[in-house]
Amino acid sequence: MNVTHISIQLASGDPERLRAFYKDIVQLPTEEHMGPGAFKIGAMVALLIVDHSEVSGMAKEGARTMIDLHVEDIDAEHDRLKAAGVMFTREKGVEFWGGVISTFNDPDGNTIQVIQHKPELARVPEDQATGVA
Repeated sequence: MNVTHISIQLASGDPERLRAFYKDIVQLPTEEHMGPGAFKIGAMVALLIVDHSEVSGMAKEGARTMIDLHVEDIDAEHDRLKAAGVMFTREKGVEFWGGVISTFNDPDGNTIQVIQHKPELARVPEDQATGVA
């Protein structure tokens, strides 16, 4: 399989509200040629906010599928989103592999993570540490 592009669809009972969130708050650039509610994420990914007859209310398991938005400056993006009213469930947590992650939910309850890789913060996971100095 030779995949040339990836599209992620987020179905919503209120797609206009969700589209406005990703456009105005998250500030993803729109993907004009794909129609209303299409946003560009990186070079090969599109996020499509769609209406679906089988979807209503909040996501039942928001963390079942997570969207990771890798950025160059997590401090600036985190602060910008927080100033726009985004409530984070995790703020700039550091992973053993050097990832710095801030997590929030969109208006439908989908889990979104903003991530910056900082290799200088990488460390051996505690469960793999030998204890030998």
